[in-house]
Amino acid sequence: MNFEDRFTISQNGLPPFFLRRTWLYPALLCACLVLLGGCNSINQALSKVVPFYSYDKTTISDISITADADSNNTVPVAIDFVFIFDETVTPVVKNLKGPQWFANKAGLLLQYDKKMILAHVEIVPLTAKHSISLPDGYDDAVKVLMFANYIDVGGQVVADLTLFDEVLITLGKSAYQLKELNP
Repeated sequence: MNFEDRFTISQNGLPPFFLRRTWLYPALLCACLVLLGGCNSINQALSKVVPFYSYDKTTISDISITADADSNNTVPVAIDFVFIFDETVTPVVKNLKGPQWFANKAGLLLQYDKKMILAHVEIVPLTAKHSISLPDGYDDAVKVLMFANYIDVGGQVVADLTLFDEVLITLGKSAYQLKELNP
């Protein structure tokens, strides 16, 4: 009996060796999928591909910023990216404008210590594309908000970045613009 015959010929009335335990391989595959189901990266990938699959955490993977020459009337812009891990904190923080956030930031971070983390940057006018370093555990956040300390009222609104995958933020004279990269 040659090697190829072992894959096609029954032995003693039994099917070939690789078909004898047909239930084992699907069971192992299902077990692997269940174990990997807790991984955020797999859940994120599934939420992007499968239309009926919902994922309640952020799918953001990259935040980039550029600034025009006259951004914020040629004054550097302080920007906070707030990663919220508890949905009960969202209504409190989401209703704030940029100046209110920056005035109350220290107290809010103390009050909601383990429920949110912060990534802070300051961007000067005429900045080329700059990628933001995301904090550890950012992919467990249920909400990602951006606060910009603009002089003009138009730039003081809070931005919800939760559903973005790769976002480019362009700082303009009186406001900022958000753009999804590689939609």
